[in-house]
Amino acid sequence: MSDYLPNGVIVNILQRLPVNSIINCMCVCKTWNSLISSQYFITSHLNFTLSNTQHHLLFRHFDLKLHKYRLTMHSSHDPFPRNHFSKFLDLTDPAIHIRLLCLHQDAQDKGFFAFPSDFIDLPCLHNLIVRFSTIVGSSNGLLCLTNDDPDSEDYDSYVLCNPSIPKAIRLPLPNIRSDSHGPFHQSRGFGYDPTTRDYKLVRVAYLEAESNTVPVQTLVEIYTLSTGAWRYVNAPGPRGLIHDRTVPVFLNGAVHWLGHTDPRGQKEKGTFRNVIVVFNMGHEMFDELPVPESLERVEHLKMGVAVVDGSLALVPCHAIGLDGEVANNSVWVMKKYGVAESWTKLFDITVGEGGLVRVLGFKKNGEVVVATNGYNHQLVCYEPSSGTISNPHILSPTESFYLDTFVESLALLDVRDGVLGRRVVNNSSSSSKGKEKIN
Repeated sequence: MSDYLPNGVIVNILQRLPVNSIINCMCVCKTWNSLISSQYFITSHLNFTLSNTQHHLLFRHFDLKLHKYRLTMHSSHDPFPRNHFSKFLDLTDPAIHIRLLCLHQDAQDKGFFAFPSDFIDLPCLHNLIVRFSTIVGSSNGLLCLTNDDPDSEDYDSYVLCNPSIPKAIRLPLPNIRSDSHGPFHQSRGFGYDPTTRDYKLVRVAYLEAESNTVPVQTLVEIYTLSTGAWRYVNAPGPRGLIHDRTVPVFLNGAVHWLGHTDPRGQKEKGTFRNVIVVFNMGHEMFDELPVPESLERVEHLKMGVAVVDGSLALVPCHAIGLDGEVANNSVWVMKKYGVAESWTKLFDITVGEGGLVRVLGFKKNGEVVVATNGYNHQLVCYEPSSGTISNPHILSPTESFYLDTFVESLALLDVRDGVLGRRVVNNSSSSSKGKEKIN
């Protein structure tokens, strides 16, 4: 058929298919295989998908019943629907009331994932996320994973994986490491740069200062998928200090973290303020955005950044781990990006006994997915208009919860024996440009 149809027509047809079907089409002929695995088609498919396809939500948690991490894909409109369990009832059954009581008990005992609907399991990555259990971020079909356990042989290693293909590659070791730079704290961000059509991973390292009066020394490096190498960013580092355990979000081509000014080395007292630290992936420059005026001077602020309906937001996050943190259960949205006066308080979240630990995400139907306190922590869905709560019966350690938008893509399909076809270099040197496949 490729002899009779122009490439443009073939691309237009293939890019409308699900990823699994596209992968199968690679077996049709060498011409199609070459076309589908080309950077041109991968980018064309991504652009079409972003413009025409409903995004999903990617959810990760540690399953206490199976004793392993689990990665699943859900509807972005309602990932944990209130009628999830009742779908398994036969409404014509004369014993419906008894069945309902039994179902309620089964839901409590077995949990959400014992009932196979409303989610797609991604078992291909279960073993991978055991080794690399920290998710740095997700962008346009790729997940960036790392290992933060200093006692692990995979410590400070990074992996990019595409659960849709599925495929994963291990990145070369970064330049900034404790064995060469001494102790440091770090923050990371991952995203897609549409200007260069490249995936990038940025690391911000704060080296330990000699005294509390000396400003923190900052080093910044970035990894780009197109080159397969780390390099230092020569532009000035962020003026604000990024909170240790803040979860970044990627929006408008930039990574956003919650941070604050560095009190060390400041001549005047009372200059502390909270800020949102921004790193633009295209320009590779840092910037700052203001927080709501009422939150600007609050020290140890228990909040994090998020995205609500495409807008930058501040949401409750009570797991930063600092003494004297100030509880805040409010959700704020910056309705006009970059405009301080556009910060608007939407609502407060009240989840009752146990209290809120952190906001995981937002449904398209307006509900908020929240991790609550208590035994093993419980995920609930909060409806802000009515204040009602639904419980999908998902118990898991708080640190294992991860929820983010996800779109299927063909990213990494053109990465064969290294960087875009280059030979694998099995070298622990930070200057290595090779990539190690993850088996």
